[in-house]
Amino acid sequence: MKVRLFAFLMYEVGKRELEIQAPTDVASLLELMSRKYGAHFDKWIWRKDEGSGRTLITGTLIMVNGHHILHLKDLQTPLNDSDVVSIFPPAAGG
Repeated sequence: MKVRLFAFLMYEVGKRELEIQAPTDVASLLELMSRKYGAHFDKWIWRKDEGSGRTLITGTLIMVNGHHILHLKDLQTPLNDSDVVSIFPPAAGG
């Protein structure tokens, strides 16, 4: 599976594209990347909630094969080795 990273994520991870074995779903992919890249990845993706929970930062765009996960099964969107996942952190500007 290909994982394409954009904007700040690309710089934090040090690569624009990764080739990995597909985890079960998008949530598992994000957890895998959080474990591998730690705070460098997390600060652009996760917002800490009260307690130990966390949610995606508003404005994070994740696409699987060109389709926004919100139009699929959100973080439970299943993945396979032929998929291309694109992750865009929230952008700021004006």
